[in-house]
Amino acid sequence: MRNTKLMPRKSNFHLRELSYLLIYLKKAAKAGLKIYPVHIKNILVPHAGTLLGDKALSYAIKVAKLSGATINILHSVEPLPGPPPMVFAKKQDSQIRKDVEQTEEALVQNIREELQKRTDYCKSKGVNANSIIVKGRPEDEILKYSKNHHIDFIIMAKRRKIPGIRGMLKLGSVSRKVLEASDKPVLILE
Repeated sequence: MRNTKLMPRKSNFHLRELSYLLIYLKKAAKAGLKIYPVHIKNILVPHAGTLLGDKALSYAIKVAKLSGATINILHSVEPLPGPPPMVFAKKQDSQIRKDVEQTEEALVQNIREELQKRTDYCKSKGVNANSIIVKGRPEDEILKYSKNHHIDFIIMAKRRKIPGIRGMLKLGSVSRKVLEASDKPVLILE
């Protein structure tokens, strides 16, 4: 059940965020820190097809509307393992590999359709969006894509849901690795 005392109402949420940002900027200016404007042109939203991924996408749409940025929705497909070598006869082994490849192709096609729905949703909100499917470990592919495609901002969801204060402090392995290794600003939503 949602604790309404802790969670701000949607209507006040952005005002509260903005007031925190203004307080931070005032304190930074008093401390003599220089604040440089950031021009966001490309936003990366790693999406695993979850509701939290949709929440990150909704937030990215709001940022993109304010900045005129393009959203890049990225899904990383980890390769499916084949049979271990020399477990089956060559004939069985090749058939199993073929079945794995067909399953992987069907999976990618399903993901492509789901990402297209999200891309169309972004466009219906007046935001340019692209969907990208890559093969590999999610954290590696997110970092590689952000580096090679001039990404200015990464907005992603935290996949691990742990209740209580421990959950607020714990990140999943993918979000932790991206946060630690990225040279781009990363926003992780819960």
